[in-house]
Parts: sequence; structure tokens; C-alpha cells
Amino acid sequence: MAKFKRFTSRYKQENDTGFGNQTNNQGSRLLNTDGTFNIKHHGMPFFQRFNIFHELITLPWWKFNLIVFIAYLAMNLFFAALYLLVGMDEIDGDRGVTSVEQFWDAFFFSAQTLTTVGYGRENPIGLHANFVSAFECLIGLMSFALMTGLLYSRFSRPVVRLVKSDNIIIAPYQSGKGLMFRIANKGKNQLIECEVQLLMAMNILEGESVYRRFFPLTLERDKITTLALSWTIVHPITDTSPLHEISIQDLIDGEAEFLFMFKSFDDTYAQQVHTRFSYQATHLIEGVKFEPMYERAQQGNHTILRLDRINEFKQL
Repeated sequence: MAKFKRFTSRYKQENDTGFGNQTNNQGSRLLNTDGTFNIKHHGMPFFQRFNIFHELITLPWWKFNLIVFIAYLAMNLFFAALYLLVGMDEIDGDRGVTSVEQFWDAFFFSAQTLTTVGYGRENPIGLHANFVSAFECLIGLMSFALMTGLLYSRFSRPVVRLVKSDNIIIAPYQSGKGLMFRIANKGKNQLIECEVQLLMAMNILEGESVYRRFFPLTLERDKITTLALSWTIVHPITDTSPLHEISIQDLIDGEAEFLFMFKSFDDTYAQQVHTRFSYQATHLIEGVKFEPMYERAQQGNHTILRLDRINEFKQL
């Protein structure tokens, strides 16, 4: 069993995080690596657990495009089967002789009807085929209207594209030590009026029970005008810091997690944006120092920001 640390009440605590403090009823991590809450909802009917619009907006592009392609293919296959069922003799211009040729005629006629293109070579002449094509036109108009809204929402939704160091380090700072990690903006949008907040969540022994407590970590700088280069977030470890005289092993035993909150104004979208992520105590490294990640260009008067160096550090 882990040896949990006892903290005195002189360290300031944050009690309004929304995460709760019952360690026995919660997972060991509060935030996933992508910044989402490490929470799964249960106790609801299956279809009420999902918000289809939210899922389609937040899916990675390759998954979104795959779903669109599969849905488009499935609809055309469905209506092609209906046209074959009512008979291809109800579609004028059908030239298919074999069953395979008739299937492809029905499939491509469905694609033309669904997209309201209508090249004119094939057209429904029978009552049943007209009913099917009229219904397909309705489905096509609604589907493409929905797709237009989804595409606009995906393109217009501002997303913070922060890159962060893989590790959080304890390095020399001024006359003592500091807890550090660094971030940078990998997008071409301009982030201005940036504000950050850092909390440490840790399991603390109080009496005979263990509780998860949250400690705000005072930062050297919690605001900057613009995130043009990299930003090294520094928490000075002074005698007023919750990290004062505490070892990395104590943090690991207490399942410590460092919660980072970031908000800024995106100059491109003219909206406020925010993101979050966390480090676990196992990501801590002591006795190292980050390497510089920007330099002056040898040709020209611009600065080169090397995002591939954000994880580089050297031993002291």
C-alpha cells in the first residue's frame, strides 16, 4: 500500500475544482492525455449517452471523412436495391443486360438522384420508381444540408493547437529550484492575452482516511501578451510551495497529477479559446534543464522556432 503524505493546513487548497475528493470512488487520473475528462457516463439508455452532433464535430478528420464515405455508399446501395426490387423496366434509359450491369445502372442512377445531379440519360417512368426517386431526393437534400452545417461547424470551430513537453522537470531556478514544463503554439493563428493556471492534485492522509486535495501552484508568470515563441511554465519551489521538502517518490505514492489550464484570445477567429492537459508524477524528472528551442536564422532577420526540440533537455 502506498505511503501517503501528510500535509499541514498552511498550504492553500483549491476546493472548487469540480473533481471531488473521494479517492476510493475515482480513477487515478483526472484528465486524459488529450485533455478530456477521465470520466465515462453510465446509467443512461444507450442512445442517450451520445450526442451525435458533438461526436461528428469533434471527430478527427480521417474518421469524419470515413463516416461520410460509408454513409454515402450505404445510402446508394440501399436505394439501388430498391430500384432493382421495383424493376429496372421502370427506369427509362437503362441499358444493363446482365444482373451486374443492371446493379451498376441502379447504383449510379441512385447517386445522380441523391445528389440531384440528374444527367438525363436515365429517368424514372414507373409509379414505384418515381416514389423511390422522390423519397431519395428528399433524403439527399436533407443529408447535404446537414453535411453543409457540419462542415461549416468543423471549419469555424477554433481549436488550440498547443504542443507541450513530454516531461515536467525540476530544475535550478534563481537561488533554488523550480517545477517546469513548456508549451508552444504549433498553429499559424495568433494567440494573445494568454492566461494559465496550474493545480496539483494529490492523495493526502488525513487522520485514518485518504482524500484527494488540490493545491494551486503559484507561477513565476501566469499571463503573457502573446504566445509567439515557446513558453516555459515555472513554479518556484519555495518554502511556501506544496512541493517544498517533498520527494518525487512521495508524489508518485500520492498519485500526484499536475493539472494545467490554458485560455487565450484567438486573433484569427476573434474568439476566446481554451484547453487543458495534465502530467502525472511519473512524468517528473529532476536534475535536468531544457535546451533552447529557438534561434536566429542564418539568412534573413527572422527567428526560427524549433518545435521538434520542445522535449530536449540536458543533464546538470
